[in-house]
Amino acid sequence: MQQFVDRVDEFLGALISREEMPGGAGTCRHCKKSIAVWRCKDCALATPMCRACMRGTHQENPFHRIERWNGSYFRPAALKEVGTYLLVRHHTGDAICEYLKKWCHMLDSAELSKDKIEQDELCRFVSSPDPEPAFDPNHYWEEENDDIEFDMEGEAILEDDLDDEKEEDFGGGEEEGSPDFEGVDPAVAALSLGDRHRVVHTNGLHHISMVSCQCRGEEVLPLDLIASQLLPTSLKRIRTIFTAQVLDQYRYCNLELKSSAYQFYQMIRRLTRPMAPAEVDDLYRELRRMSRIWRWMKKLKWAGYAGSSKKVKDVGPGELALFCPACPQQGINIPDNWREDKARYVYFIQHNNVTSEKYI
Repeated sequence: MQQFVDRVDEFLGALISREEMPGGAGTCRHCKKSIAVWRCKDCALATPMCRACMRGTHQENPFHRIERWNGSYFRPAALKEVGTYLLVRHHTGDAICEYLKKWCHMLDSAELSKDKIEQDELCRFVSSPDPEPAFDPNHYWEEENDDIEFDMEGEAILEDDLDDEKEEDFGGGEEEGSPDFEGVDPAVAALSLGDRHRVVHTNGLHHISMVSCQCRGEEVLPLDLIASQLLPTSLKRIRTIFTAQVLDQYRYCNLELKSSAYQFYQMIRRLTRPMAPAEVDDLYRELRRMSRIWRWMKKLKWAGYAGSSKKVKDVGPGELALFCPACPQQGINIPDNWREDKARYVYFIQHNNVTSEKYI
């Protein structure tokens, strides 16, 4: 302790250096040619990057928290600002079908023009850029969806959900769910995504656009999500998703810290908006429901009901119980003739100070 106390002034200086743009960081460390003003809070040893590199390096990590240098300090930002979206791949066959390839190509094309615009502005004002307003993580959901109604499960009911036959017009597709991309403006396609999905992750609640495909049927989308470790709170009008990581984290907090579902979700809200956690969407009921489903599915998997001929409806009493190596198991950890053992009392089970010869 004394060693730290003697050098605490130096340590504070090293700590506060994280809050400023490091020297020589004007150029992106990845592409080596663009001006870098973005950095990730969740990446280990993160370095400043340009908009395009931030998007490219986080396509597989769409739930990270990022920041943007505004000339004076790093302000909170969201990956949506650099054009990142949640890509749900198929869990069987080609992971990225032709439809998804076209969507991704069109969205990336729209973001390339935005990358160029940002770099042009930075080249002109990089010496003294105008400070930008602080980013509100709930801005898009709250302001763009003020008139949205919610169902009894807390799921948003959007206008296009009320009419299942209503489809986006991209120039006349050959079949439903697979639009023709010819003549479509990439910028218009990017705007059509919107922010319609809430994702609960270990670092808080995110509002993010999702790119998915229903070319193999509407019933396949939940399977694709679960294969991607994303659990939707409902199978119709999917708008809220829990990641497998946050559900596992809740299970460990409940097991080791005796944390309730209410306390755990309050922590998620605090992580999302530290200064105003009450303004974050209340998904406490959804957390309870999804945690029960997730635990049940994992027990079925451990019991051998995944990828086998066993059916969940045929589960018998005790079949989902985990094997306990400490309990007496005849022929496994105790001999078959244990009753003939003179010291058989060691196998007895004691209940309320009454010894019985019950064995498993």
